[in-house]
Amino acid sequence: MRKVLLMMVCVWMIGWAAKAQSGWSLTPEAGITAVQRVGTGGWRPGIKIGANLGYQFKPDWIGIKAGLFYTNRGYSLGDYPTRWDYPDGTIEYGMEGGSITQHFLQLPVMADFSWKVKNVRMHLGVGMYVGVAVSTPWEWHSWGITTIKPEAGTETGGYGYYGRYEYPYDNRPFSNTNSFDWGLTTSFGIEVNNWVMNAGYELSLGDEGDGFRSIGSNYNTLSLTVGYKFKLGK
Repeated sequence: MRKVLLMMVCVWMIGWAAKAQSGWSLTPEAGITAVQRVGTGGWRPGIKIGANLGYQFKPDWIGIKAGLFYTNRGYSLGDYPTRWDYPDGTIEYGMEGGSITQHFLQLPVMADFSWKVKNVRMHLGVGMYVGVAVSTPWEWHSWGITTIKPEAGTETGGYGYYGRYEYPYDNRPFSNTNSFDWGLTTSFGIEVNNWVMNAGYELSLGDEGDGFRSIGSNYNTLSLTVGYKFKLGK
């Protein structure tokens, strides 16, 4: 009896799967981002461009989508004051600072929940992403003056530096940055006549490298993209 019931259930599931309609879609998108490095306060503009491949199940309220996108992010450090005291009485005052930008290829995978209001379909996506930095340019700069005791205030020279050495930061926040990233992603979008507009949020959680060797919130990213949905099947 159990085997008969199991066979009936299997036949029903196969029949349901055969009758179920599904649709593939490809949605190229492009837009802008605002990126905040946690702990630095400021927001930096960026871009986001790529495409989502979607699969819509029946009933129409649930689907899945995966994408491939280019995006960039980064932050600045400084300018921070420094002071160095030497045995001969020399004091060196300076300012240090730098900036980094990472260029990422991201692969987001999200569950896509949707509902229709007249001719407008609303979309809510929730999921995760992984990313790989294909390029990580950074720069560092410093400048300062040198004085000699006991003649306070006497300037004996100045210096300036611009390059790729993070003096005097021992934790090397830029040069050892990890190229792999992952995190959480969500989006809310509207679709009208196959035109799509998405507002998204990403929270980066990946280990950033030797200077920040921990898993935690690193970046907040807001995005606004516009695209067109090409329906590939039914």
